[in-house]
Amino acid sequence: MKLVSYNINGVRSAYKKGLIEWIKNSDVDIFCFQEVRANEEVCQSIFGGGQLNFFSEQKSKFDDYFKIYNCGNIPGYAGTMIMSREEPKKVLYDMGDLWKDNEGRTTTAFFGDFVVVNAYIPNGSNRLDFKMAYLDALTKHLERLKKENTVICVGDFNIAHNEIDLTHPKQCASKSVFLPIERKAFEKILNLGFLDVFRTLYPEKREYSWRSYSSRLPEEMQKYTKNFYKYRIDYCIISNDKRYILKDCQMPDLPYSDHLPVISLFQKNNKK
Repeated sequence: MKLVSYNINGVRSAYKKGLIEWIKNSDVDIFCFQEVRANEEVCQSIFGGGQLNFFSEQKSKFDDYFKIYNCGNIPGYAGTMIMSREEPKKVLYDMGDLWKDNEGRTTTAFFGDFVVVNAYIPNGSNRLDFKMAYLDALTKHLERLKKENTVICVGDFNIAHNEIDLTHPKQCASKSVFLPIERKAFEKILNLGFLDVFRTLYPEKREYSWRSYSSRLPEEMQKYTKNFYKYRIDYCIISNDKRYILKDCQMPDLPYSDHLPVISLFQKNNKK
């Protein structure tokens, strides 16, 4: 099973940069997008399933995928989306009694023997209390789900877990993304019995899933700026029940967003 988690920072912007061609050629079982930043009608017009026809030439390209749009009610803000080859048995557009918002931040899809939670964790720079409340609800949500299912949770967590996961740990020690309270919240989720897929496979590897604009400048220009921060804040985590074998996890440097996709490969453990 091949699963992609990708904060696309606006579906219209990513579309103009060529995201659709990459999706078409990726041979992926499940796509989980965060920060779609568009209403459902716009998403449907690009990926299919709606009445609008702005990009009709693309609709047939995704007929093999079941599409779940959770765009929220705030125009141009947040939102999540899932495309899967297998139709889910059930979908939750929030976290039940644990959490409700109008921003489309959480989509949970139940498949045969596993559950996928697509989460866009709030940025804590302006709403740290909101972020911590969301993380608390997500922790309880994942704990409930893993009692009966293999759970794969993906998304933009807006947290760099350890110093290896960002370029400037000292400078970021008092900034949201690397605050101790945020890192402890992420650790609490892992301690439920989850594996950070990338870090499990590559314990010492330094790679990042978000880069500031200046970090994408040519090397000869970077010397003129100090703000070349890079973080690994996008994750795929899986409940450690050994029902699936971790095969690979990559973050290719693609130009469609300020984030990079997290591409995870799993194999069913038939011996379990």
